[in-house]
Amino acid sequence: MAVTPAPILTSLDEASVWTQAQRDSGRKVVLTNGHFDLLHAGHATYLQAARLLGDALIVGVNDDAATTALKGPQRPLIPATERALLLSHLRAVDCVVIFPQYTADALLRYVRPHVYVKGGDYDLSSLPEAATAAEVGAEMAFIPLVPGHSTTSVLQRILSRFAP
Repeated sequence: MAVTPAPILTSLDEASVWTQAQRDSGRKVVLTNGHFDLLHAGHATYLQAARLLGDALIVGVNDDAATTALKGPQRPLIPATERALLLSHLRAVDCVVIFPQYTADALLRYVRPHVYVKGGDYDLSSLPEAATAAEVGAEMAFIPLVPGHSTTSVLQRILSRFAP
């Protein structure tokens, strides 16, 4: 049986249209975003928990330029189109959109989710998009990180095994 991946959108306008269709169907929309460079078990656990907060999960993926600017010149390891493709095949994910901004403020304004989810490494005082989430009426949710599961820790583990 073939599995149909979630749609991958390439503009905020497409994300707005997709989200409105979900709302029109009576679905509660959940939004999260990040780089998702080197997809790992922490990401999968986080996305499953985010999906449980509503009926449709849209995942924003920072594009390559934003990832380089925010994570450094060695990143991303995986191009945004491939990161989006991997995410689109996860059962918890209903839609993926690649966006070029450093923060998700514009994405929040286009999607206007019922719930905006971020990892437990943030709180309302440290989240750059907190004011925008409140502006669009999104409920905020913070999901605890899975200890030992981050892209940085995966990279460190790989490098330590192959270091001379």
